[in-house]
This record gives sequence, structure tokens and C-alpha cells, in this order.
Amino acid sequence: MAISHKVSTRLFLAILAWSLSSSCARENTEELAPGVVYHEIHLPEGPWRIHVVEIDLPRAWEAGIRVRMAKQEKAQKTSSLATGSLAAINGDFLFPGESSQPAGLYIESGNLIRIPQRRSAFAITESGQPLIAVYKMELGLLTGSGEHLHVVGFNREPTLGELSVLNDRAQVQGDSLQAATGFLLQGLGSTSIANDTISFQVQQIRREAWPLSLQHDQWLLAAGAECEETEQIALGDTVRLYCRLAPAHAKLMEAISGGPRILRNGEISIEVEEERLSRSFADKRHPRTAIGYSQDARVLFLVVVDGRQPGYSVGMSLQELAEFMRMRLDEFSHAKANAYQGLNLDGGGSTTMVVSEQVVNKPSDPTGERPVVNALLVVAEER
Repeated sequence: MAISHKVSTRLFLAILAWSLSSSCARENTEELAPGVVYHEIHLPEGPWRIHVVEIDLPRAWEAGIRVRMAKQEKAQKTSSLATGSLAAINGDFLFPGESSQPAGLYIESGNLIRIPQRRSAFAITESGQPLIAVYKMELGLLTGSGEHLHVVGFNREPTLGELSVLNDRAQVQGDSLQAATGFLLQGLGSTSIANDTISFQVQQIRREAWPLSLQHDQWLLAAGAECEETEQIALGDTVRLYCRLAPAHAKLMEAISGGPRILRNGEISIEVEEERLSRSFADKRHPRTAIGYSQDARVLFLVVVDGRQPGYSVGMSLQELAEFMRMRLDEFSHAKANAYQGLNLDGGGSTTMVVSEQVVNKPSDPTGERPVVNALLVVAEER
């Protein structure tokens, strides 16, 4: 009887082990391009339906694959923003009180569009290096005589004692910017300013109001009524505008904000308090969108978890999402890697993944896919 009991125990353990090992059923794996693979996963214990785009960054970069950001003046569905892309996920939260502005840092093709807030953002450098951080920005102008002027405002009207700069993506009330003095700056080269310095020629000077109709290579320097520093700037001067985004040192080409950070240096770190998000937002199960990358920064993961659909996929807490990205991605990823750094993006009804211009997940809203403020795209560029 003892021997029989031992045999039955071993059989039970074997069946249990098989059951656990079979709980990750990879239902679909598809190579979208060199270094870009889409995985669809079903984890019955949730149940969870998870969609992952895995990007081997060096291989993809060599093949002309790039990570890009996209937004329109008005909120659009992720599938609309993703036209022509290999894959895409929804991006940042909507800024409170705004109809089409992201909540945090946003950079598109090197052009700074939204300045950083107190939440983490994901960025890609000019060389294709991924970064997740809470960024701090410093803006400044160097006059033709070499004087340094501190710039406070970005894409908004200046207050009385401020200097503010605006580019072609700025939006203000009405059709004109109200400022004591405005300087139209004509670009003399690159307009990619994130962690860079660009040169301009002062083309026009105007008082009180300025129609806000700028070209892609034009910026406007606006001064408040009590700002006397602009007396050093004359028509025809060459000036230089710089933007520093710490802790990054390299030039940033793309960036999208989210929050909170959920993985830091290989450890689960749900940073809701630091990023001013609620604990209930973290602890409740919701549809989730996230981004992460491996310890060697060679593998990028775009992750979507469906939710609010009992029997199909219930969604994840941020703890569950972080655990999956930290400990279970290697079960199916081609690189056999887990995420070492991770960031939560907007979720809930906004959670969407598009692959080959088709929505592959099941958005939780009864009406289907929800318009979002911006999206992260994986695109194949002409070489």
C-alpha cells in the first residue's frame, strides 16, 4: 500500500506539473517583420488574454524598423493613428480638462510637443536606445551676443515676467497669441530640439498679438509685459534655443508618457504615490497597456491585457501586470527574456493593440475601440 501511495502521489505531482506548464497556451505567434514578432497568449488561471509585440531592437533597426509616436489635433482611435504601421498600442492618458492633449511628455520625430510632468515616460534615442524615466526639462535661449535667457513657458502664452516659446503644434484660445512682444524665429537647420540645440534667425518682431500660424521650421518667442530681457534681441539676429531633458543625455527622437512605473531595475516597483495616482487604480483589475524592455535594452515589449470581460479576460492589477512582465515573458518570447524596466500606459476602455492594421484585442467598451490622445507605432521605413 505504501508503494501504491507513493506512485499515486508521483502521478498527481506529474499531472499538476503538466497542468501548470500547460497554463500558458500560446494561441498565435506571427513574425511581422525582421525582429518584430506578435504573440497572443491565453492564461486560463485569470482568465487572461494577453497580446505582446516583441521587438529585437538591433535587428529591427538594421532592417529599417522604427518606433514612432502619433497623434492628431483631435482624439482618434488607435487603429486610425496606426494606418500603415506594423503594430501599435494606445499611449498616454488625456490631460484633465483638455480634449486632445496628452498628460505628460510627448515627442514626435524629435519635435517637442508636450513637456514632461511628474509621471514616467518612455523614450527612444536617436540610436534606438529605450529609456524609462521621470524627466525634468530646462529650456533656454542664447542671444546673438551670447547672453543666456531662461525660458519658462512652452506652447502657451507667457505671464507678465516670463519668456515662452511656441512651435507649430501649439494651441491657444482664439486665433492669436497675446504677448507684449513676439519674435518670429526662422529655423536655420534641424528642428529636433529634445536634448539638442537649434539655431534660428529673428525674422519678425511684433507687439501685443500674433496670429498663431507657424510653419514646421518656425518658432515664436513670446515675452510678458514685465520681461525686459528681450531688449537684447534685434531683427536679423541669430539665436539658439536649447532643451535639456534629464536624466537622458542622448538626443531623444520619440517619447510618450504614462504612469506609473511598474518595474525598476528588475524589481517590481508600483510607483503610484510618487506619480500621484490612486492606490485603487493600481489594485483593481482593469484592461492594461504597458511597455517594457530587457536588462540589456535589446528587446522591447508592447503588452496589452484585455479586461472587464468575465470568462474571457478579467484584466490585471498593476502588481499582476508587473509580475507577468518580470517573470513570465521569457516563457514565450523568442529572446527568452523578461522585462527589466516597465511602464504602465493608459488602460481601461482605451486599451488597444493593432497588428497589420487590425485590432487584435477585444476593447472593453460596449461601443468598441475608444478614441485616444496618442499612440505608439512600430513602422517599417523606406531605406
